[in-house]
Amino acid sequence: MSIIGNPERIGRFTSSEIWKLMQMDRSGNDFGQKALTYIDEKKIETRMGRSITIESYSQAMAWGIFMEMYVFSMIGVEYIITSNTTDMHPSINCWSGSKDLIVEGHKVSDIKCYQPKKFAQYTDVIISRDLEKMKKDFKEEYWQLVSNAIINQVPNAEAITFMPYESELEEIRDMAENYDGPDQWKYRFIAEKDKDGLPYLPDGGYYKNLNKFEFEVPKDDIELLTDRVKQAQQILTSK
Repeated sequence: MSIIGNPERIGRFTSSEIWKLMQMDRSGNDFGQKALTYIDEKKIETRMGRSITIESYSQAMAWGIFMEMYVFSMIGVEYIITSNTTDMHPSINCWSGSKDLIVEGHKVSDIKCYQPKKFAQYTDVIISRDLEKMKKDFKEEYWQLVSNAIINQVPNAEAITFMPYESELEEIRDMAENYDGPDQWKYRFIAEKDKDGLPYLPDGGYYKNLNKFEFEVPKDDIELLTDRVKQAQQILTSK
């Protein structure tokens, strides 16, 4: 089932968009417009019984999904792949999230396979291990990790980026050519495009193909996000 048609996400605040609830007005006491719009969208979904989003396609999005499948073949056996599972917060019904990986009892992980510029920018933060910079410059990614850690009741979160080396493209093209899963057409371009039409890293360059940054989720941010969701829930359930 697609994310859009997933009933466990409809009308609920999800980890991938939860960063919007962190936007406050100028006073710092009330939700800002972005947060209020997000809450209103979830209210509409509840009334309609469906997502307000229409499924769309882009090669960049398809590339990211396909690369996640490739990364799954590279990671350690301690990880459990959970990208097709939506988790519910144990006590707050309007809160759900989908993580890519989990090491049970220890950490959740999310894989980002961005296009070159954003890959470099986000990977620079991962390399620096600067949590405050991640929170400031990559709010969406940071709060997604925090949200999934809270929902799954684990102390740590892990940011992962991936872009293949040029030497890996042949294997990736073969995977795309022989892919027999759902929506085969979405990944056909990976097998057909020239290498310069695909995101890749020169072998032996500055960036590694796989980058990880594991951190303990700050307790203050756990409390802050939980409070924001509870406040948003009150608006969501009001008439």
